[in-house]
Amino acid sequence: MGTKTMTPEGYRRLAAECLRVAQGVGHRTSRSTLLDMAQTWLELAHLAEKNLTTDLVYETPPPRERPVMQQQQQQVRPKKARFPA
Repeated sequence: MGTKTMTPEGYRRLAAECLRVAQGVGHRTSRSTLLDMAQTWLELAHLAEKNLTTDLVYETPPPRERPVMQQQQQQVRPKKARFPA
């Protein structure tokens, strides 16, 4: 089963269908849901149009040099001399 890309016109048709069905629905919650769906289809149509005009180009970034790890130098502390009291 293949995938088909929706066109902006296809999204608009779905939005119009939701609006048409919403006009005949008497239940307030169902009508509200259909209107929300129509709004979402219109937003998708807008995004689809935007995507048609956007060219994406990916360029691989140059390799980074690995930072040289500096060894921690520990200071050698002389031991305190213990003198009997």
